[in-house]
Amino acid sequence: MSSNNESPEQTGERGSAPARANGRGRKLAVGTLVALGSLMLCVAVFATWVNRVALDSATWSDTSTKALQQPAVRSALSAYLVDQLYTNVDVPAALSQALPPRLQPLAGPIAVGAEPYIERAVAAGLARPRAEELWRAANLRAHDRLMTVLNGGSGPLSTANGTVTIDLSPIVGDLSSTLSQRTGGAVSLPPGTGTIVLLKSDQLSAAQSGVKLLRLLSLPLALASLALLALAVALSRDRRKTLRSIAWGLLAAGFVLVFIRRVVGDVLINSLTSLPQNRDAGHAIWWVATERLGAANLTVITLGVLLLLGTWFAGPGRRATTVRRDIAPYLRDPAIAFGSYAAIVVLLLVWAPVPAASDPVIATILIALGALGLEALRRLVIREFPDRTDRDLGSRLSAWWSSRDRGGQPAPAGQADGRYAELERLATLHDRGVLTDVEFASQKATVLAEK
Repeated sequence: MSSNNESPEQTGERGSAPARANGRGRKLAVGTLVALGSLMLCVAVFATWVNRVALDSATWSDTSTKALQQPAVRSALSAYLVDQLYTNVDVPAALSQALPPRLQPLAGPIAVGAEPYIERAVAAGLARPRAEELWRAANLRAHDRLMTVLNGGSGPLSTANGTVTIDLSPIVGDLSSTLSQRTGGAVSLPPGTGTIVLLKSDQLSAAQSGVKLLRLLSLPLALASLALLALAVALSRDRRKTLRSIAWGLLAAGFVLVFIRRVVGDVLINSLTSLPQNRDAGHAIWWVATERLGAANLTVITLGVLLLLGTWFAGPGRRATTVRRDIAPYLRDPAIAFGSYAAIVVLLLVWAPVPAASDPVIATILIALGALGLEALRRLVIREFPDRTDRDLGSRLSAWWSSRDRGGQPAPAGQADGRYAELERLATLHDRGVLTDVEFASQKATVLAEK
């Protein structure tokens, strides 16, 4: 009889040999691989987001359109346009020409008092579908030109006065057309208005190198992280513990990305802007632009939680062992096991609770890893419960529900199979170390032999 002081890890899983512990050197190697794999996965997710959103013209134009739909962005943009208007146009003189002679002396006060109303009018115009379509087309055109330069080519960008700029005057002209119509063409913006500095010319080389690096690293880093994590599992003698470490690594990577999105993003926006309205717009744009990053965070954290639950389910705990014993007859049958798994996969693909379900490459990898995990679980329960072939889960659940309705009291005689109750008691004693494997097998055979 084994000692009552032995832990589940020391006694091992019933029907299988106890897992061997990793030595100091092996433990260090496995821990290093898990840490590096988790870190590389975190960087790969961030690089993939930058590559697919910030460096893709079509995606960025769609993102900019979503950003324009935010009130804070429309307010800041309308303030910018009106500021350009008052800076580049003599608004009082233009209004004086449009007013009757007696009211012309009031042109100056009217111009000052009308500024907030003009901003509201421009903001309202930016909310119209036509303005959004013009904004999207302009951003697509501008982003294509910018990426041409960042990718090493040449485009309609200037480097005058030590800066790299892009001329957005067509956008400004389209968005100010309403004002021009209301003043009969007297109020309009001159050509060249709306030139925005993108980066200094001495930063261009670094920006080009950064773009190339992000494009090269996103996919290789993701594959390398998976390879390192798989190597850690293969090297470990206690694979369940290693998988649990990987689960914690995934959770850590996900929370680091959450920190980047929420905290680092706020710090970055606050450092780049000084006016409150511009900060509000910057935060709104950042939040919209990082929607996919947030979705990737959710996917990574969800995988970590599922893997953590899986390692618990495959562990030596009493509840986990009981559940494995109950579903063992169903897992023994590949048609039932993988048929159920296929139904769950189809449901998740249709539902798409996380963006990974809509990505063919990521979805295929996750489905393959899930199938490998299911097969590992099947082999575990077959080895652990070789005699469990009766598919009586329905009756056991019914008996459990009946006992729950009776406040947890035992079922009356004749309403439950006494053999299962006795087997449950023996299994509990065996899990606690009271019965050895030999004693448990002997008493189990005796119970099963009873009529």
